[in-house]
Amino acid sequence: MTEEELKSVFSENIKKYRNGKFTQESLAEKIGVSSQNINDIEGKRRFPRTDTLVKIAEALNIEVYQLFIPQDKTPIQIEETPENVKVRIQITNEIVEEIRNSVNKMLDKIQKEGK
Repeated sequence: MTEEELKSVFSENIKKYRNGKFTQESLAEKIGVSSQNINDIEGKRRFPRTDTLVKIAEALNIEVYQLFIPQDKTPIQIEETPENVKVRIQITNEIVEEIRNSVNKMLDKIQKEGK
């Protein structure tokens, strides 16, 4: 997943999770940032600092990692055999690791830019 794809998934997920719960303005007020900040994040013009990222997830009542999981995949039904469960766990672990690495790279870049 490229940095642009990660920003896009992140942006779309914030919109999805706040839909019906918060406007950009009310989410911004709840987490203590400007509404322009939320607008810039959703517009893929900036990525939030780590503490803001955590506050966004808390306000939306989700885990941080959920903000980075692509939602545009069509769900499929897979038979629950022991082998399929094993494969699903392996794939899930690989996806989580890929997301973790991408997020860490982005956070490292943000921290370097902030210094």
